[in-house]
Amino acid sequence: MKLRPWQRHSLVLAFAGTIYIAYGLVLITADETGRDVIMPRAVWAGMWIGVGALALISTRWPPQSKTWGYTGLSALAAAWASIYVLGVLLLDEPSAGLNGGLAWFLVAFLWWAISGLVNPDDIPAAG
Repeated sequence: MKLRPWQRHSLVLAFAGTIYIAYGLVLITADETGRDVIMPRAVWAGMWIGVGALALISTRWPPQSKTWGYTGLSALAAAWASIYVLGVLLLDEPSAGLNGGLAWFLVAFLWWAISGLVNPDDIPAAG
């Protein structure tokens, strides 16, 4: 199996994947919230851990796609943001949850935006 060389996107995806895995592990021990009504916390935790693992895999494989891991990172962040907002709108969660929704929508957007950036190694040298 051929792997891509380690580049800047690899570093970002590895860090993000590690954080998503840690977030999932924290969710396992978190207090119950309205989000547990929508989907059990163990399922959410598994999704965070799974997407984090996929982001780690995407750091080097497959060779022809350098940024596919951002898709999972962005999608899960957007879903999580939506759950915060839906919790406020439908489940009588405190309105401060809207701040969580906005923050996670920002994260989702940033993953999408970062995926379009070029690795510094891929920029031809001037001259």
